[in-house]
Amino acid sequence: IWSQGIRSVPRRIRVRIARKRNDDEDAKEELYSLVTVVEIPKEELKGLGTKVIDDED
Repeated sequence: IWSQGIRSVPRRIRVRIARKRNDDEDAKEELYSLVTVVEIPKEELKGLGTKVIDDED
């Protein structure tokens, strides 16, 4: 995201948020969120909405 510096950051980005189970036994929370950036062309960003993906590992 920051490869072009702080002056020309992208206005729109597509992110994927995955809920993962915490394997640490001493963890306070059972789940945590893993956020990744999805690379798609800038022209295809307009008009997109939320899409739920059922991804079972």
